[in-house]
Amino acid sequence: MPKPLEGIRVMDLTQVFAGPACTRILSDLGAEVIRMESPNRLDITRNLLHTDNDGQEVPWERALYFTIRNAGKKEIVVDLAQERGREMLREIIAQSDVVAESFTPRVMRAFELDYEHLKQVKPDIIMISLSGYGQDGPYSDWSAYGMGLEPASGVSQVTGYQGGPPIRSGLSFTDPYSGFIGAGAVLAALHHRRRTGQGQYIDLSEQEAAVPLVGAALMDYAMNQRLPERIGDRSPWAAPQGCYRCSGDDSWIVISIESDDDWAAFCSATGHSDWAADVRFSTFEGRREHHDELDKLITGWTKDQDHYKAFHLLQKAGVIAAPVLNGKQALLDPHFKERGQYDVVDQPHNGKRLVGRHLAAKFDEFEAAVAGPAPTLGQHNTEILGGLLGISDEELAQLTEQRVITTEPALPVPAAIVSQALKLPYEAFLENGTLQALDPDYQKQLGLEP
Repeated sequence: MPKPLEGIRVMDLTQVFAGPACTRILSDLGAEVIRMESPNRLDITRNLLHTDNDGQEVPWERALYFTIRNAGKKEIVVDLAQERGREMLREIIAQSDVVAESFTPRVMRAFELDYEHLKQVKPDIIMISLSGYGQDGPYSDWSAYGMGLEPASGVSQVTGYQGGPPIRSGLSFTDPYSGFIGAGAVLAALHHRRRTGQGQYIDLSEQEAAVPLVGAALMDYAMNQRLPERIGDRSPWAAPQGCYRCSGDDSWIVISIESDDDWAAFCSATGHSDWAADVRFSTFEGRREHHDELDKLITGWTKDQDHYKAFHLLQKAGVIAAPVLNGKQALLDPHFKERGQYDVVDQPHNGKRLVGRHLAAKFDEFEAAVAGPAPTLGQHNTEILGGLLGISDEELAQLTEQRVITTEPALPVPAAIVSQALKLPYEAFLENGTLQALDPDYQKQLGLEP
């Protein structure tokens, strides 16, 4: 079925995680997304290689992190330091609906590609800038990544074990979160333009976008002058709640008890009616007070349980529970498979790979599947610059000779050296699931050819 953003063109100048996640969602919704890289400054995620890249001729094409965030997009490689490169970008934007960028504010202003200049090229253009700290203010020119934005937004202040220091989530959570927020803002702007004919500029500070995640803690401090306490896996609204060890190697289950009825159901399902009869645990307040004792009791049960079987047992009883999955288990999970969480793409230089969907939601009228593999470097130079802009073959050849456009990086990619320096035995990766997609037997289980 047709997707809702078919006919919408997005010029994508973003890199790394948040911006590419935003534009990947727009691509999955049907937009034509044209990403741009510079021959002198590749997307740094092209350097995040796996150990099997050692000795490969084009290691920058084998970075799986890059392929996941940019699946379904087209790509041109243009040097914006040259005036002709900036001219071509303006010509593409004149025929586009959305521009997305994730530089620090000074970059687009220096190139005269900021919103004030671009709306003269396309009056109804929608532009989104996904920067760390916004386009103005004392921090605006600071470079930022998710690992720094988590503490800067306050998320790390409430993340950590009881009595311990603030810690990061391990995911750079502000990145995917900002990507979703950005995609939603672009959709709202497209809706507004359809009704009014007006474009919009979206100034998205990734730091500020994440602040609602700690809204309750901020309000508690504003109203009660009370700083939040880190509580690990526990919850102010559920007791007991935690991540409990199961049988097997590094196997865990998460469990959350939100009411007295849930507690009774849990005790019945696990065969521990004595816990339900214990007066210490009969109320939410009591279970919170005696959480440490409960954790020991629950672990005494879960340590002998398979995490999947325990999950099904508790879910059947109406108790909130889920197994903790490693990468291999997530790819093979029957629920994810039935939900269509992954699409198979035939990625150049990598072969067939599973690519997770950025939109887990299901829609009646269309399927939010990935549009195709991620582009290789400059793969669509001729299609976009020749086809869309009408540049002749002769000029394209001249632009290539002048390195205004290219399909090869101007600088050597150091990742192959890094991957060799960090290289571990292949079996070590297979054991923890990091490189399971390279295992032929594993690929057969997924229905892929090895």
